[in-house]
Amino acid sequence: MNSESIDLLIKKSPKLRIHRDKLEAMKDGAYCLHGSWGFGRIVSYDPSTNKLTIDFEGKPGHMMDPAFCVDKLKILKDDDFLVRYRTDREKLEAEMKAAPGDFVVSYLETKEDFSASIIELETLFKQLFGYKFVNVAGIPDKDFDKANKAAEKAYRSWWNKAKEELFRNERVACPKTKTESYVLRPEEDKMKPEQEVLREYFLNREPKKKILLAEKLYKTAAGEGVEEIKSDLPKIKDELTEAIKNARSLNDADRLHGIWVRNNLVRYLYPGEEWQVEEITPRSKDIILAAVEHDPKDGLNNLAKNLPTPYLERFLDLLTRIFISDWRDKIIDLLKNSEGRFTKECVDFLLSWDKSKESHFVKGAEIADDGKGITSRQLIKECFHRWLEEQTLRGPVILWIVKNRNDSKYSDMLEDLIGEDLLSAMLAAIDDESLQRETIATTARIPLADALSEDKNLVKDMLKDSSAETARDLAQTLLLNQGFEDLTKKSILARFIKLFPSVQSLVASKAESKESRLIVSPWSLQARREELEDIVKNQLPASKLAIEAARELGDLRENSEYKMAREHDELLTARRMQLERDISSADVFDFNTTPSDKVGIGSVVWLETDKGESLTCTILGAWDSDTTKNYFSYQTPLAQALLEHKKGDTVETNINGHVNRWTIKDLARYIDKQAAK
Repeated sequence: MNSESIDLLIKKSPKLRIHRDKLEAMKDGAYCLHGSWGFGRIVSYDPSTNKLTIDFEGKPGHMMDPAFCVDKLKILKDDDFLVRYRTDREKLEAEMKAAPGDFVVSYLETKEDFSASIIELETLFKQLFGYKFVNVAGIPDKDFDKANKAAEKAYRSWWNKAKEELFRNERVACPKTKTESYVLRPEEDKMKPEQEVLREYFLNREPKKKILLAEKLYKTAAGEGVEEIKSDLPKIKDELTEAIKNARSLNDADRLHGIWVRNNLVRYLYPGEEWQVEEITPRSKDIILAAVEHDPKDGLNNLAKNLPTPYLERFLDLLTRIFISDWRDKIIDLLKNSEGRFTKECVDFLLSWDKSKESHFVKGAEIADDGKGITSRQLIKECFHRWLEEQTLRGPVILWIVKNRNDSKYSDMLEDLIGEDLLSAMLAAIDDESLQRETIATTARIPLADALSEDKNLVKDMLKDSSAETARDLAQTLLLNQGFEDLTKKSILARFIKLFPSVQSLVASKAESKESRLIVSPWSLQARREELEDIVKNQLPASKLAIEAARELGDLRENSEYKMAREHDELLTARRMQLERDISSADVFDFNTTPSDKVGIGSVVWLETDKGESLTCTILGAWDSDTTKNYFSYQTPLAQALLEHKKGDTVETNINGHVNRWTIKDLARYIDKQAAK
């Protein structure tokens, strides 16, 4: 676009005058970035049509009026990273790989204020790994998402290294929160990372923040040397100890974290004094014992849930020195209630004891033998089988089992678990989580449901020894499960059908059932939903606790309390499944649509028999029958005989051999009668 063309555009639209510099940059061959169309290159400008021709990726030859796109189109310089990604990728990637931190600094140097927010940097660098925010090429969504996931993974690995290098760069001020920016300091203001963290540590008064800063000091010292913090260690130690003791804002997990950070610093600076470090007050073991005393059942579980992930192994190691005679029982209980990374930590820690009895964190300390006489591998296997049999195997543990079933490290423990019983437990856990989420506003997916959907071999592995009848029952359970979208159900069901073709009939019967759905009143549907919610949220959890309590009474074969608790649980589960089926097949009836000239759902009908007997009945939804009020479901023989008939008509019923002739004397609408009360 030349000066003459720009003058004409401004003459036609004077408000473009403030954008003249940008218009002048819209030259043939210039690279650009559009919010909707992404990266492109200007091919030419046609003065006769006032249109730019731009080759966007996935949309070449796109025409745009500069007057309308001037504030939406960003013109890129030839050395812009996004341009170099297309024109000089090999050299660009070499620079990124060689020194991630310096690469980020080179970008900060191009900024007018020498700063960039975390969001700005992440948005840019993601694209340098092939991440695309818009599917302009129109490739299948599945392939687009897969490519973006791979790009995101590669970017995250690189960005984590870059952040570590930036933290150690004396010229870079790193953000303290996600809303702050990376800032490139002038040469004369550069500051060592130790100095920066020390300064922030002593200025900060928030206890939890002080723990995190002290942890950063330890990591920096361990990596770069300790001269910057040695002289300040006594003060750091005293302040941290005081915060751990007295800060009301810290929970037990925060205090335990703080103690370990303090101990790390002391250990690093004064090696060889392991036992003295462990006895500095407040002590980590005191936090553990207090938590158990306060809540014997869930104290350890609550601590584990709130600890930072890198400290979970240390937490387990500490338990071995506190609960010397029953430490494996404590960790097995934690494993039973674990989730996410902690499940793996519990399993791996127990298995490590089979190979070495040495403490993972205290030099010279040994982990005691608890006298069980079996390896941890055997113990874990037995517990998994028992929990599955008792129906107490929780969803997060099931998720770990199915994800690690083929891992050579665990397969011998898990192979016997992979079967129809585990699939049944898996479906129940998914349904439970789905129902629990009904009252929570969340868009989070159910990990266990995703695992069943995404692992193409899981259904086959679990049904390898099953009968067609069992497979059909499990497929029926899947169809009623509320934790899957319809398309996902169909995809998983196809795997059942591939193994057991007879399951195909379920799909046909489901299609037929849609044609004969139940018509129900709003109040009866609400009552069933409330009953289902009570079963899921109150009765079933209480039942599980009763089973657990009864199990602790002794031998399950002669334990009547246990058998009664299990039977009650099975009744509740059956009722829950029935309610789920009913609710899923129900259509709410609008009583405003009841006709006034003939009998329909929602009609009040005055009847007289050929013997002179009279009856006033109300025809309502499928679940509204109440003989004390003469309310009849539309499905009853009398209601079926009356439907669609008018005042004066006579109908005949034959119920269990009793024949009656009924004449319709009058009609009214139930909704009108209720409104008149």
